[in-house]
Formats: sequence, C-alpha cells, structure tokens
Amino acid sequence: MKFNFFWSAIFFVLAVWVMSCSRVSIHPSPAKKAPPYAVNGKVFYPLGKVEGYVERGIASWYGEEFQGKRTSNGEIYNMYEKTAAHRIIPFGTYVQVTNLTNGKKTTVRINDRGPFIKGRIIDLSYAGAREIGLIGPGTAPVELKVVGSSGSAPLCWTGNFVIQVGAFEDLKNANGLKAKLSHHYGHVYITTFNSRGKFFYRVRIGKYNNFQETVQIQKELESRGYRDTFVVAE
Repeated sequence: MKFNFFWSAIFFVLAVWVMSCSRVSIHPSPAKKAPPYAVNGKVFYPLGKVEGYVERGIASWYGEEFQGKRTSNGEIYNMYEKTAAHRIIPFGTYVQVTNLTNGKKTTVRINDRGPFIKGRIIDLSYAGAREIGLIGPGTAPVELKVVGSSGSAPLCWTGNFVIQVGAFEDLKNANGLKAKLSHHYGHVYITTFNSRGKFFYRVRIGKYNNFQETVQIQKELESRGYRDTFVVAE
C-alpha cells in the first residue's frame, strides 16, 4: 500500500510537470513578415502581427463572381464565410469591422489582399458585408480594429515605418517632389526600385517607429494634396 502510494505520488508530480511544460511549449512563435508584393506599380509590404491597430475608411465587398477562386493566401474563396481582404494586415488576423452609418459590427478573418481602389481600406466577403448592412449600398464608411489572430500569438507591430509619396520613372520629377517636401518634412529621400527591368525612383519620408504617428503624417500629406501616399514597413 505504501509502495503504491509512493509511485502514485511520483506519477502525479511527473504529470503536473509535463502539463506545465506543455503549456509553455504550445505558445506559437511570432509569424515571419510576409514578402512584399506589387500591384499597379505600387509595392506593398505586409506587416508583422499587429496590436491595437484602428483604421477608418471605406469598405466594399466581393461575392459570387469570386466564389471558388483562390485568395491571396491560397485558400478557396467562400462568400458565405466571414473573411476579408486587406493590403498589409497579416493573413489569419481577425478584424472587427463597424459600419459607421448604422453601428452594426462583424468580425472577419484576413485571407486575401486588396482592395486596390483608391480610398478603400477593406473588402469584405458576402457574409461579412451582409452582417453590417453593406450589400445594398455596396460601400460604407467603417472602422476596423484588430482583435486577434488565428495562432493566438501575441500581437505587436514590427519594424520601422516610412511613407511613400510618389514613384517616378524620371529622376528629375522625383528630385522635384523631394525638394518640395523638404520644405515641410525633415527626412525626405529617394530609393530605386526595379520592376521587370524598369526603374522607378520612389520618394519617401521617415523613418518612424510609431505607427499611429505615421498615419497622422500620412493624413497631413493627403490634406496637402498628396493623394497616392501609403505606409511602408521596413
């Protein structure tokens, strides 16, 4: 009886130790930053996982014409699942979207890239759009907020941020924009980009390590008439 009790106690201690080790080991490691991609001459840099990200803009939706086609992360698009496309938020991230015209909310998972129409920030699947009353009007002002990820890993911004204001094939035009921006901003510079043998001169501002500050400066640039700006993570 004493023998059984002794080994039972040993097994209990070992079980507790194994369970505690398991709890430590199952935490997923942070996801690697996805590679950049280009659309219509613009290069987009998907970010590392994000926390506390809030964005306002116009939402649209896509449905039956894309049913059964592959999304950017390789999944088959299902218009009846609550998913969405965003240009730089990591795949697998869950985003709460609030329709600012009626207060309705939905939570969608990012599995695609887009939208690439000026002024729009997110494309919802049919199911997500229906939940916030977007089907009829087609577009609406929304607020989106990152609320989690499919891996349940800690969410945080990674890297530094810069703002791209313009891209030109002619270096003279790039230098002209750089000179104009330098009157108002401290660190303006030009980088080159080779796209299928064609060189572009990209005019950028920054670096910033605070995303919210970067967005504020981007809005300021837009108020000055620079409408084609976008944020780049480095």
